[in-house]
Amino acid sequence: MSQSIAKRPLTTLQKSTKKNVIVRLKNEVEYKGKMENVDSYMNLIMTDAEELHDSKVIANYGRVILRGNNVLFIKLENEL
Repeated sequence: MSQSIAKRPLTTLQKSTKKNVIVRLKNEVEYKGKMENVDSYMNLIMTDAEELHDSKVIANYGRVILRGNNVLFIKLENEL
């Protein structure tokens, strides 16, 4: 029987900075871009961010800051 090490979501996120992510907010808006930084509240700074609606790009931003309590989920690059 193999032992699996439990992964903490925040630790996984912090190790994934500088990678591409898709972030969905509670209001169903999605952002795709590079996660520059994340803190313990899951506030995110993203660069080269695109705002998506129904998987279509509707706006481009250089840098966005997303407040953690608005985040529904974060999908990491290696799982896209």
